[in-house]
Amino acid sequence: MNTVYIVDDDEAILSSLRSILAREGYAIETVSSPDAFLKAIEQKPLAVAILDIFFGRDQIDGEELVKILAERFPNTQCIIISGESDIPKAISCMRQGALDFIEKPVGLPRLITSVRNAMELYNIKSSSRNKCRIFGDSQTTRDAIARVKKLAGLNESVLITGESGTGKELIAENLHLFSKRYSLPMVKVNCSALNANLLESEVFGHKAGSFTGADRNKKGFFEAAQGSTLFIDEIADFPLNLQSKILRVIQEKKTTPVGSTDEIPIDVRFVFATHSNLREMVQAGLFREDLFFRISTFTIELPPLRERIEDIEELAPFFLNQFLVENGLPFKEFSIEALNKLKEHPYPGNIRELAKIIKNAAFFSETDRILPGDINFCSTFNSREIWEKTLKLSLIESKECFERELIERRMNAMGHDVRKVAESLGMIRNNLYRKLNYYSIKYKRSE
Repeated sequence: MNTVYIVDDDEAILSSLRSILAREGYAIETVSSPDAFLKAIEQKPLAVAILDIFFGRDQIDGEELVKILAERFPNTQCIIISGESDIPKAISCMRQGALDFIEKPVGLPRLITSVRNAMELYNIKSSSRNKCRIFGDSQTTRDAIARVKKLAGLNESVLITGESGTGKELIAENLHLFSKRYSLPMVKVNCSALNANLLESEVFGHKAGSFTGADRNKKGFFEAAQGSTLFIDEIADFPLNLQSKILRVIQEKKTTPVGSTDEIPIDVRFVFATHSNLREMVQAGLFREDLFFRISTFTIELPPLRERIEDIEELAPFFLNQFLVENGLPFKEFSIEALNKLKEHPYPGNIRELAKIIKNAAFFSETDRILPGDINFCSTFNSREIWEKTLKLSLIESKECFERELIERRMNAMGHDVRKVAESLGMIRNNLYRKLNYYSIKYKRSE
């Protein structure tokens, strides 16, 4: 069990905090001096340290302890507790890497929340598997996690499907990390990002002299993933004329570099992903049917975030803590109202969009609690009804729905001042007047 150390020269505080945190299920160690603390952690490493700042004239202070922990135990999270006069020193500790500081007398709900977040961050930073943890308590997410655990130990190919931003790469990471191949790095290739002219060489490798500019032998992705997992993202974008070569590699476990006749045996586990509907592509003649059947024996389908909105309860705090730690920012948490607001958005960009929204809210929030006003949705579709409406419209109708929503919200935010709105939208004022009249939006004419 990960250990929480409490370091304070006040025995009453040590006893009180030990009792409270022990009831929360943490393993607790208490010490009353920095020297005793530094000796203790050599015998029993720590996840979280709760540190007072001042310990007397002849002893090092909390700020120095934070520095020592940052050097010797970089994953350990520090929480500073201090008196009112210690606040400048506490702020200095946070600049050295402390996660949070709490003024005395210690507020117990705040302390419990802070320790919980600190422990979570310790786990994120200290374990590669926790770095790829799948968050969410919806039934669909639980089903996906269960399927990952069942399929991870196989050598068979797996196809992951879902809209962009739903977490397909994270699922692939988990399939690898919970497999017997986890000790080697997973190799990733995104078919949509490859240079079409060099794609065959990149994937299969090439022999020196096989084409202009090929001055040396080059390993392809199949060879690079030897003994590990090869994650091929956006497989639907792989050229039709080369799909038979991938099928052959999967079936025969051999690859042939461009310009060579030598077959190279490979030991690779394949994981594929796509946001496209491969069945429809097969019917349209855009994807080989035999390749589709070969890669889709085992599938994991990820629904969009708007269909598992309850997952935000876990996703939002995770993205918030991750952003704060990576950027050395002080502790923050969501208000209940802010979490509820996050659940109202349809997220056309899925989890990727949620993470972006949270980073902005965390950075621009001026207090340690993120409030509804701190949340600025990346899309103007910030009601599920608007988003669902656009799904039923033509492209032109959807564009008009979006445009009307954008202009109307900008007008409301700027007091219906056409000049200001036109400038903010980068439009000529007369063009904006035409749009306002077309959409029957009220305005006052600018001088």
